[in-house]
Amino acid sequence: MTRAAMLGGMLCVVGSLVACETTTEPTAVSIEPTGLSSQLRVAPSAGPTVARRPMMGELQGSDEYGALCGGGQGITVTSTGTGTVTHFGQTVMVSTACLSFADLSVIGEFKFSLTAANGDQAGGLVTGFDFTNYGFDLFATISWGTGRFLGAKGELVFPTRSDHTGEWTSGVAGWIRY
Repeated sequence: MTRAAMLGGMLCVVGSLVACETTTEPTAVSIEPTGLSSQLRVAPSAGPTVARRPMMGELQGSDEYGALCGGGQGITVTSTGTGTVTHFGQTVMVSTACLSFADLSVIGEFKFSLTAANGDQAGGLVTGFDFTNYGFDLFATISWGTGRFLGAKGELVFPTRSDHTGEWTSGVAGWIRY
């Protein structure tokens, strides 16, 4: 894969048509691709630190189109995938975005969550998007968690392969702190 933290195959249609807005503040993390896995370099911070734990996994899923959203300017697209992700075991990933009819951009927030086999969750926002030779990469920031992931922070990339039918496969890579 070409980027650190592979943000699981969110929206094959959105991925093939939409560039998501960046909504997060810059961080002290730089990402260098190294094949299927990536290295994360983190600038030292003041204060207590909790180890950043690497995340990797694979997901398979599909997209579902729902109600109008964005004041009637778009349609809700929900992606659901299952697979295995480190720290989560058997995992269910769900993302929801409002896709604009006018320019195929995302209206509002592009949310995602990962649910572990025991029901604990972590999630946040998709913050960026890049087309690739195999499909697209979705970039995400983890900003919340429940259960063992309470207070989770992290960054992921979901490198996604899609044949534009609504079905997709995705890697998951990056880091999580909890």
